[in-house]
Amino acid sequence: MPPIQLIYTNVSKFQFSFLVGLISALSACVNLPAAALPEQDAETVIQWSDDHQLIAFLMPSIKLQAAEPDLSSTSKCLGKELSFAVWAPNGLVIREMIDYRSSDISFNFEPNNSAGINLIRQVYDSAIAQDFASSTLIYQRNDNTPRPSFYRGKRYGYITQHFLDRRHENRTQQRAASQLIVVPLDQLENEIQRDKKQSNKY
Repeated sequence: MPPIQLIYTNVSKFQFSFLVGLISALSACVNLPAAALPEQDAETVIQWSDDHQLIAFLMPSIKLQAAEPDLSSTSKCLGKELSFAVWAPNGLVIREMIDYRSSDISFNFEPNNSAGINLIRQVYDSAIAQDFASSTLIYQRNDNTPRPSFYRGKRYGYITQHFLDRRHENRTQQRAASQLIVVPLDQLENEIQRDKKQSNKY
């Protein structure tokens, strides 16, 4: 039986409808305003998520540590996960993260990866995708895995990580995790210094 038939017969109607919607949203250029960005207020970002075709509605996170995000959401379908996290300790967004997990280990958030750039475009807009695609690598930690990379764009700072998802339940199939963190430009150097201090602890 062809692989695509196996996919259609092994998912529920809800999963299939969600998959069709996800594919449609990814293939069409959805020109939502890039409101969910650092230095926006949290209420604006929450409303943005409610209107978004890919990002699930943001909810307050259960914070076990102070460093964890204040708002987050996750959409799951056929082994793929798209999560969005927001840090807004005083009601103003200071950083955001896209977290994408799938069996496609070639996917990553790097300026030369077209699939990653396309997902950034669908989550934010073409301007942010282009800003990241033309950004400059200014620091990369090389001592441990995952190894974060820090990029300076014209509008924002970007931090990327790409690693195997060790928490994935299906041990017979590897799943990769790719993360993109967006921060204000004037906070990028602070993020680098924080990472260096963290690295020196190990």
